[in-house]
Amino acid sequence: MRQAERINQILEILAEKQNASTKYLSKVLDASESTVRRDIDFLSSIRNEVRKVHGGVVLDGAKKDLEYMFELKLNVNVELKRRIARAVVGLLEDNDSILLDSGTTCLYIATELHRRQDLRIATADLQVATELAKHDHIESLIIGGHIRPGYYTVGDAFAVEMLDHFSIDKAVMGADAVTIDSGVTNFSMFEVGVKRKILEIANTRILAVDHTKFGTSTFYKVATLSRFSTVVTNREIDPGYVRAMRDMGIQVLLV
Repeated sequence: MRQAERINQILEILAEKQNASTKYLSKVLDASESTVRRDIDFLSSIRNEVRKVHGGVVLDGAKKDLEYMFELKLNVNVELKRRIARAVVGLLEDNDSILLDSGTTCLYIATELHRRQDLRIATADLQVATELAKHDHIESLIIGGHIRPGYYTVGDAFAVEMLDHFSIDKAVMGADAVTIDSGVTNFSMFEVGVKRKILEIANTRILAVDHTKFGTSTFYKVATLSRFSTVVTNREIDPGYVRAMRDMGIQVLLV
């Protein structure tokens, strides 16, 4: 495919999705990542509305609640996510059975799980499952179903049905957005059924989310905050949110 054709396809993808990761474009365009990066460099130099970011490209002026693809989110608030990940693993015990949610925060949690022994973990995220597969002392299982391109999450009715066969000690969940009134909300309906089922079957529910997610709400509701026994977040959070959650009887762990 010639560069002009690739550029046109990138523009079409941006018109539809408003962002794209280099990895996603590489697969769609059947081109190397280095070729895609050169295309992005060229495109951003001739189109003011196209902005190169770490891991991909974003259309400036995109909607306020734009959901970035996985590789773009992976490089946002990295240190906060690592702090949260280490704290979450501190709440887990050897021999626990765990359902680990999708998303970049949960991927950082997965990278810390080598500190525990004989865990049994199920996840609906391909990237999380890949990380878990590196450790021979962790028994891991991936939930089956349709895969969301560019985000690596697994969803649909088949995935929800599969979760009915599990009995789980602890669920660890991320979030796209959190408010005191609306609770946890999600950008896409695709993962909502799986997230709700995870919360339904787990005995203990932990929400792991950095402070930037608080105070915003997206279209699809996952759960009220009262569904969670513990919220792990970073100390930069507005103290008002901490007080409100503790007034609801939720343990708030600040890292």
